[in-house]
Amino acid sequence: MRIFKSLALHSCLFFSGIVLFFTSCSDNSYLNAIPGESTALISMDMQKMEKGSPVRNENTVLKSILHVKDISDCGIDVGHKMYFFESQDGNLGLCAKVKDHDNLQNWLHQLSQKGTCQELSEHRGLQFTVLKNAWVLGFSHHAMLIMGPVTVSAQAEMIQQMATYLKEDEDDGIKSSPLFDALDTISSPMAMVAQAQALPQKLVAPFTIGIPRGADASQVLIAADIEKDGKALLFHGKTFSFNHDVDAALKKAVKVYRPITGRYASTMPSDAVVGIFMNVDGRKFLPLMQNNRGLTALLAGINEAIDVNSIMNSVNGDMNIILPTMGDNSLEMMWGAKLANCNWLGDVDYWKQSVPKGGKILDSGKNAYYYTDKKTTFYFGASDDLQFYSGSSAILAKNSILKSKDAIPSSLQKLMIGKKMVMIINLGNTKRDKKQNALSLFTGFLSPLFGQVSSIVYILR
Repeated sequence: MRIFKSLALHSCLFFSGIVLFFTSCSDNSYLNAIPGESTALISMDMQKMEKGSPVRNENTVLKSILHVKDISDCGIDVGHKMYFFESQDGNLGLCAKVKDHDNLQNWLHQLSQKGTCQELSEHRGLQFTVLKNAWVLGFSHHAMLIMGPVTVSAQAEMIQQMATYLKEDEDDGIKSSPLFDALDTISSPMAMVAQAQALPQKLVAPFTIGIPRGADASQVLIAADIEKDGKALLFHGKTFSFNHDVDAALKKAVKVYRPITGRYASTMPSDAVVGIFMNVDGRKFLPLMQNNRGLTALLAGINEAIDVNSIMNSVNGDMNIILPTMGDNSLEMMWGAKLANCNWLGDVDYWKQSVPKGGKILDSGKNAYYYTDKKTTFYFGASDDLQFYSGSSAILAKNSILKSKDAIPSSLQKLMIGKKMVMIINLGNTKRDKKQNALSLFTGFLSPLFGQVSSIVYILR
């Protein structure tokens, strides 16, 4: 009997050990520190990074983020995924698993002696420091958070907020969020799920095309895997929604897109902020455009004087929308498209007679016109070979269908061919626009991981 009891006891201990082993190996409690209401989430799985990958090894990744030279014994567990996020209030963050609390504490103390960060302080039983006078770093025995950027005067408030995050349980952390569930289904070494509303307003439109009237960007999410190609960061993604009706509408809208031929691939200048490219039958695309708040807002300044719907009904082929800048005070855009016909030209005389008070439409050449009022000037016309061209100046309008003298790289142009919809964001230009804080999730965190990155390219699956 003693033998059986001994065997039973050892068996229990053995299986208990196995349970503890697998529990420790799969311990994801550190994820509870990520705010459950985050609007954007990016995962990076170092274990899946292939040799020769454009993404650097884990040491270089953390060096880039933490601005340190040696992290060989820093206490961070690079065997678990690291997560980048944007909180609901717009703060950016990084969450990593802590492997050894004491090592991490000693390492940060050494960094403080070198002036890389402030000396550690304690708050609610947690350790905190500040990196580069802008990024607050806090950690528990399970998780390390870096959040910011914040001003010196806001650092105390950030520490209090991060202390709350670091003490959250599973019900309040990101694991209880549908956003995390969606991200967890993507097997790519780097993946992203984000609410469309987390992006700057003028970048939201391409992702919300097709949603029903009355729905908004908060109901639309973007899921993508991430890779680097040259100096471009590629996001191969799709839009979806947890709302059944919105999700069905988004899936239906994707069917409107046809393979891009590349006719206008070279029209985007290398210094333009954003370029959106697609191939559509305007008659099918028009209802989607009419329901899209972003596109209607973009064209609001001219739609009162020019029947944009009539022009769109004549489109049949490749189409581009290029934003030279992201200014909010004036319309800055180029819009070109292949036409099936020029029937809308017969309506221009009527448009001239019905322009809003204070505005006028004047001739500027053969089948070419411009609208002007106190706020807006917009040139538009049709070429002899059935192309619509337009822009906020005569030069921009002309160039909307012509090869740019300083076009985006040919590698980016080739990426468009055969795709459904492509959006190119010039990081060099957005960095000069302080209003584009939402892009900091990429420019502030991700760019250093990949070395030199000049463009973000979203490719609709």
